[in-house]
Amino acid sequence: MTISEKIRVALAQQRILPDREVNIMKGMSLIKRALQVRADVVILPELFNTGFYPHNYENIEPELEEELELVLKLSSSKDIVIIAGVAEREGDDLYNSAVIIHRGEIIGKYRKTHLFPLTSEKKYFKAGDRIEVFETPVGNVGILICYELRFPELFRKLVKMGAELIVIPAEFPKERIEHWRVLLQARAIENQIFVAGVNCVEGDLDYGGHSMLVDPMGTVMVEGGDYQEVMMSDIRLGEVYEVREKYPFLNDLREELL
Repeated sequence: MTISEKIRVALAQQRILPDREVNIMKGMSLIKRALQVRADVVILPELFNTGFYPHNYENIEPELEEELELVLKLSSSKDIVIIAGVAEREGDDLYNSAVIIHRGEIIGKYRKTHLFPLTSEKKYFKAGDRIEVFETPVGNVGILICYELRFPELFRKLVKMGAELIVIPAEFPKERIEHWRVLLQARAIENQIFVAGVNCVEGDLDYGGHSMLVDPMGTVMVEGGDYQEVMMSDIRLGEVYEVREKYPFLNDLREELL
Protein backbone atom coordinates (compact mmCIF):
# COMPACT_ATOMS: atom_id res chain seq x y z
CA MET A 1 0.00 0.00 0.00
CA THR A 2 1.07 3.58 -0.62
CA ILE A 3 0.81 6.37 1.94
CA SER A 4 -2.08 7.85 -0.04
CA GLU A 5 -4.23 4.73 0.26
CA LYS A 6 -6.66 4.17 3.09
CA ILE A 7 -5.91 1.41 5.58
CA ARG A 8 -8.67 -0.11 7.69
CA VAL A 9 -7.40 -0.73 11.22
CA ALA A 10 -9.32 -3.09 13.52
CA LEU A 11 -8.73 -3.05 17.28
CA ALA A 12 -9.63 -6.45 18.75
CA GLN A 13 -10.39 -5.78 22.40
CA GLN A 14 -10.30 -9.30 23.82
CA ARG A 15 -11.48 -10.66 27.13
CA ILE A 16 -8.54 -12.60 28.61
CA LEU A 17 -9.41 -15.66 30.70
CA PRO A 18 -7.43 -18.24 32.72
CA ASP A 19 -7.89 -20.88 29.98
CA ARG A 20 -5.16 -20.65 27.29
CA GLU A 21 -7.09 -22.64 24.67
CA VAL A 22 -10.19 -20.49 25.14
CA ASN A 23 -8.07 -17.35 24.76
CA ILE A 24 -6.62 -18.58 21.48
CA MET A 25 -10.09 -19.37 20.15
CA LYS A 26 -11.33 -15.94 21.28
CA GLY A 27 -8.46 -14.33 19.41
CA MET A 28 -9.32 -16.35 16.32
CA SER A 29 -12.95 -15.25 16.54
CA LEU A 30 -11.95 -11.58 16.76
CA ILE A 31 -9.64 -11.93 13.76
CA LYS A 32 -12.52 -13.44 11.78
CA ARG A 33 -14.73 -10.50 12.73
CA ALA A 34 -12.02 -8.13 11.49
CA LEU A 35 -11.96 -10.04 8.21
CA GLN A 36 -15.72 -9.61 7.90
CA VAL A 37 -15.35 -5.83 7.97
CA ARG A 38 -12.50 -6.02 5.43
CA ALA A 39 -9.80 -4.79 7.78
CA ASP A 40 -6.27 -4.47 6.42
CA VAL A 41 -4.71 -4.90 9.87
CA VAL A 42 -6.07 -6.31 13.13
CA ILE A 43 -4.39 -5.85 16.52
CA LEU A 44 -4.87 -8.12 19.54
CA PRO A 45 -3.88 -7.31 23.15
CA GLU A 46 -0.79 -8.23 25.16
CA LEU A 47 -0.38 -11.97 25.88
CA PHE A 48 -3.59 -12.80 24.05
CA ASN A 49 -2.87 -16.52 24.45
CA THR A 50 -2.08 -16.75 28.17
CA GLY A 51 -2.77 -13.48 29.91
CA PHE A 52 -0.79 -13.06 33.13
CA TYR A 53 -1.81 -16.49 34.40
CA PRO A 54 1.34 -18.44 35.36
CA HIS A 55 -0.34 -21.84 35.01
CA ASN A 56 -0.77 -21.10 31.30
CA TYR A 57 2.95 -20.56 30.78
CA GLU A 58 3.61 -24.26 31.34
CA ASN A 59 1.54 -25.18 28.28
CA ILE A 60 3.13 -22.83 25.76
CA GLU A 61 4.47 -24.70 22.74
CA PRO A 62 8.27 -24.78 22.38
CA GLU A 63 8.11 -23.14 18.93
CA LEU A 64 6.26 -19.89 18.28
CA GLU A 65 4.90 -21.25 14.99
CA GLU A 66 3.35 -24.14 16.91
CA GLU A 67 1.82 -21.85 19.52
CA LEU A 68 0.29 -19.71 16.76
CA GLU A 69 -0.54 -22.59 14.41
CA LEU A 70 -4.25 -21.78 14.13
CA VAL A 71 -3.63 -18.06 13.55
CA LEU A 72 -1.00 -18.77 10.91
CA LYS A 73 -3.30 -21.22 9.15
CA LEU A 74 -6.16 -18.71 9.14
CA SER A 75 -3.99 -15.91 7.77
CA SER A 76 -2.40 -18.03 5.05
CA SER A 77 -5.37 -17.52 2.73
CA LYS A 78 -6.29 -13.98 3.82
CA ASP A 79 -4.70 -10.66 2.92
CA ILE A 80 -4.66 -9.17 6.40
CA VAL A 81 -1.83 -8.16 8.74
CA ILE A 82 -2.26 -9.57 12.25
CA ILE A 83 -0.40 -8.00 15.18
CA ALA A 84 -0.78 -9.88 18.45
CA GLY A 85 0.78 -9.92 21.88
CA VAL A 86 1.87 -13.45 22.74
CA ALA A 87 3.72 -15.34 25.45
CA GLU A 88 6.69 -16.90 23.66
CA ARG A 89 8.97 -19.71 24.82
CA GLU A 90 12.58 -20.02 23.72
CA GLY A 91 14.39 -22.82 25.51
CA ASP A 92 14.06 -22.14 29.23
CA ASP A 93 13.16 -18.48 28.73
CA LEU A 94 9.76 -16.84 28.37
CA TYR A 95 9.26 -13.55 26.54
CA ASN A 96 6.36 -11.13 26.51
CA SER A 97 6.36 -10.68 22.76
CA ALA A 98 4.32 -9.26 19.92
CA VAL A 99 4.29 -10.73 16.44
CA ILE A 100 3.36 -9.48 13.01
CA ILE A 101 1.76 -12.12 10.81
CA HIS A 102 0.93 -11.96 7.11
CA ARG A 103 -0.07 -14.69 4.68
CA GLY A 104 0.71 -17.48 7.12
CA GLU A 105 4.16 -16.25 8.11
CA ILE A 106 5.61 -14.36 11.08
CA ILE A 107 7.20 -11.35 9.37
CA GLY A 108 8.20 -9.47 12.52
CA LYS A 109 8.63 -10.01 16.25
CA TYR A 110 9.23 -7.67 19.18
CA ARG A 111 10.10 -8.73 22.72
CA LYS A 112 9.05 -6.36 25.50
CA THR A 113 12.14 -4.54 26.75
CA HIS A 114 10.69 -2.91 29.89
CA LEU A 115 8.94 -5.33 32.25
CA PHE A 116 6.40 -4.00 34.73
CA PRO A 117 7.88 -3.75 38.27
CA LEU A 118 4.68 -3.87 40.34
CA THR A 119 3.66 -7.44 39.44
CA SER A 120 5.45 -10.77 39.01
CA GLU A 121 6.21 -10.11 35.33
CA LYS A 122 9.97 -9.96 35.96
CA LYS A 123 9.79 -13.28 37.79
CA TYR A 124 8.51 -15.16 34.77
CA PHE A 125 9.64 -13.21 31.71
CA LYS A 126 12.99 -12.24 30.28
CA ALA A 127 13.31 -8.73 28.81
CA GLY A 128 14.05 -8.18 25.14
CA ASP A 129 17.07 -6.14 24.11
CA ARG A 130 16.09 -4.17 21.00
CA ILE A 131 13.38 -2.08 19.41
CA GLU A 132 12.86 -1.81 15.68
CA VAL A 133 10.53 -0.68 12.93
CA PHE A 134 9.01 -3.36 10.72
CA GLU A 135 8.23 -2.94 7.03
CA THR A 136 4.78 -4.42 6.51
CA PRO A 137 2.14 -4.41 3.75
CA VAL A 138 0.36 -1.64 5.68
CA GLY A 139 3.39 0.61 6.24
CA ASN A 140 6.27 1.02 8.68
CA VAL A 141 5.12 -0.25 12.08
CA GLY A 142 6.75 0.11 15.49
CA ILE A 143 5.60 -1.98 18.44
CA LEU A 144 5.80 -1.32 22.18
CA ILE A 145 3.94 -3.21 24.89
CA CYS A 146 1.73 -1.87 27.71
CA TYR A 147 4.02 -0.40 30.44
CA GLU A 148 6.31 0.96 27.72
CA LEU A 149 3.65 3.56 26.97
CA ARG A 150 5.16 5.46 29.91
CA PHE A 151 8.55 5.88 28.17
CA PRO A 152 8.38 8.67 25.57
CA GLU A 153 12.03 8.07 24.64
CA LEU A 154 11.08 4.72 23.10
CA PHE A 155 8.41 6.31 20.92
CA ARG A 156 10.75 9.06 19.75
CA LYS A 157 13.37 6.47 18.78
CA LEU A 158 10.83 4.54 16.72
CA VAL A 159 9.80 7.76 14.99
CA LYS A 160 13.44 8.49 14.13
CA MET A 161 13.67 4.97 12.72
CA GLY A 162 10.81 5.72 10.32
CA ALA A 163 7.69 4.43 12.06
CA GLU A 164 4.39 5.65 10.61
CA LEU A 165 2.16 3.72 13.01
CA ILE A 166 3.02 2.64 16.56
CA VAL A 167 1.04 -0.23 18.03
CA ILE A 168 0.73 -0.93 21.77
CA PRO A 169 -0.82 -4.28 22.78
CA ALA A 170 -1.63 -4.03 26.48
CA GLU A 171 -3.18 -5.40 29.66
CA PHE A 172 -3.72 -2.04 31.31
CA PRO A 173 -5.62 -2.03 34.63
CA LYS A 174 -8.97 -0.32 35.08
CA GLU A 175 -7.74 1.70 38.07
CA ARG A 176 -5.25 3.62 35.86
CA ILE A 177 -7.25 3.70 32.64
CA GLU A 178 -7.17 7.51 32.51
CA HIS A 179 -3.35 7.31 32.35
CA TRP A 180 -3.75 4.97 29.39
CA ARG A 181 -6.12 7.31 27.54
CA VAL A 182 -4.05 10.46 28.14
CA LEU A 183 -0.70 8.84 27.33
CA LEU A 184 -1.92 7.38 24.04
CA GLN A 185 -2.98 10.84 22.91
CA ALA A 186 0.21 12.43 24.22
CA ARG A 187 2.44 9.99 22.34
CA ALA A 188 0.54 10.67 19.12
CA ILE A 189 0.67 14.46 19.55
CA GLU A 190 4.33 14.76 20.52
CA ASN A 191 5.48 12.46 17.71
CA GLN A 192 2.89 13.43 15.08
CA ILE A 193 2.13 9.80 14.36
CA PHE A 194 -0.73 7.30 14.40
CA VAL A 195 -0.92 5.38 17.68
CA ALA A 196 -3.05 2.27 18.18
CA GLY A 197 -3.42 1.01 21.74
CA VAL A 198 -5.26 -2.28 22.18
CA ASN A 199 -6.16 -3.24 25.73
CA CYS A 200 -7.91 -6.32 27.07
CA VAL A 201 -11.06 -6.31 29.18
CA GLU A 202 -12.85 -7.91 32.08
CA GLY A 203 -11.50 -11.22 33.30
CA ASP A 204 -10.32 -11.96 36.84
CA LEU A 205 -7.61 -9.29 36.75
CA ASP A 206 -9.97 -6.39 36.00
CA TYR A 207 -8.50 -4.75 32.91
CA GLY A 208 -10.11 -1.61 31.63
CA GLY A 209 -10.49 -1.76 27.86
CA HIS A 210 -10.77 1.64 26.16
CA SER A 211 -8.63 0.61 23.20
CA MET A 212 -7.94 3.67 21.06
CA LEU A 213 -6.73 4.72 17.65
CA VAL A 214 -5.28 8.24 17.70
CA ASP A 215 -4.26 10.31 14.68
CA PRO A 216 -1.11 12.48 14.33
CA MET A 217 -2.95 15.54 15.67
CA GLY A 218 -4.05 13.67 18.79
CA THR A 219 -7.66 13.20 17.71
CA VAL A 220 -9.24 9.97 18.94
CA MET A 221 -10.58 8.27 15.83
CA VAL A 222 -12.20 5.37 17.67
CA GLU A 223 -12.34 4.24 21.29
CA GLY A 224 -13.69 1.07 22.85
CA GLY A 225 -15.70 0.58 25.99
CA ASP A 226 -15.07 -1.95 28.76
CA TYR A 227 -16.30 -5.12 27.04
CA GLN A 228 -15.02 -7.45 24.32
CA GLU A 229 -15.49 -5.93 20.89
CA VAL A 230 -13.86 -5.13 17.57
CA MET A 231 -13.78 -1.48 16.56
CA MET A 232 -12.30 -0.03 13.42
CA SER A 233 -11.34 3.14 11.59
CA ASP A 234 -9.74 4.00 8.27
CA ILE A 235 -6.43 5.86 8.27
CA ARG A 236 -4.14 7.28 5.61
CA LEU A 237 -0.43 7.22 6.45
CA GLY A 238 0.21 10.25 4.26
CA GLU A 239 -1.40 12.28 7.02
CA VAL A 240 1.73 11.71 9.14
CA TYR A 241 3.87 13.58 6.63
CA GLU A 242 1.25 16.25 5.97
CA VAL A 243 0.94 17.10 9.67
CA ARG A 244 4.72 17.27 10.08
CA GLU A 245 5.02 19.57 7.09
CA LYS A 246 2.29 21.88 8.34
CA TYR A 247 3.58 21.82 11.93
CA PRO A 248 7.35 21.15 11.65
CA PHE A 249 7.85 20.89 15.41
CA LEU A 250 10.01 17.77 15.30
CA ASN A 251 12.61 19.70 13.29
CA ASP A 252 13.28 22.00 16.25
CA LEU A 253 14.39 19.31 18.69
CA ARG A 254 17.88 20.21 19.94
CA GLU A 255 19.33 16.78 20.53
CA GLU A 256 22.59 18.22 21.89
CA LEU A 257 20.64 19.28 24.98
CA LEU A 258 19.36 15.78 25.70
